[in-house]
Amino acid sequence: MDNLKRDRFELLSAYLDGEVTAAERHQVEEWLANDPTIQCLYSRLVKLRQGMRNLPAPPASLPTEQTVQQVIRRVGPQPVTVFAWGGAAVAAVFVGLFSNLTPAPSTSNFVATPSPATVPATIESEALILAIDQPIIEIPRAIATEAEAINSIPFSP
Repeated sequence: MDNLKRDRFELLSAYLDGEVTAAERHQVEEWLANDPTIQCLYSRLVKLRQGMRNLPAPPASLPTEQTVQQVIRRVGPQPVTVFAWGGAAVAAVFVGLFSNLTPAPSTSNFVATPSPATVPATIESEALILAIDQPIIEIPRAIATEAEAINSIPFSP
């Protein structure tokens, strides 16, 4: 029932604002002719609307230009904040550049090959033991500098 009241109120308010279709206008006019509750609500909305129009506007204490300038000063970005964000962005760019220029550390330093004494007796089969720092196939290393890249190109005169 609350949804129906809310829908009727919204439609009646739109009718007062002139924002209804022809079918909606006909519906509201039918309600106003037959429903005393809608008639009461309509008269209350009309009085409220007239009261709002008759309210005196408060006098402006400052000229409009000064008010706008004060609002912009309070809302606008502060130079210190902009400088701090700009500095952080520049620092992030440099960190990104330098981290791409330095070679990645070898992962073989971090992996320890288990000694035969620590391998359980159930895993001593050759088919199961695989050492990560001694791969079966040679893995080419990444070229770290431009000079190494030029020197690694085969040259035949």
